[in-house]
Amino acid sequence: MQKLTRWLWAIAIAMLSTMLVLYAYDMEQGTPIELSSTQAGRQEMLMWVADVLGFKGSIVVAVLASGLSLYFAVAKPVKKNNILQ
Repeated sequence: MQKLTRWLWAIAIAMLSTMLVLYAYDMEQGTPIELSSTQAGRQEMLMWVADVLGFKGSIVVAVLASGLSLYFAVAKPVKKNNILQ
């Protein structure tokens, strides 16, 4: 169950990272972005972050966040007691 949870977190972070990059790209191109009817507050926060970081900064943050989440999804947790075994 713990392994599934780590993979679900990795997928969610990858999806949010993709949305961040896409918002930043649309803002840089001047494309108007309509707010969704259900998650407008969260969308505005993500759009604000995309605006602050810009397109290149959003790519850097997205790659780092997705890479770290993928690493922690794949890596096995190390127990402190099993160091010498």
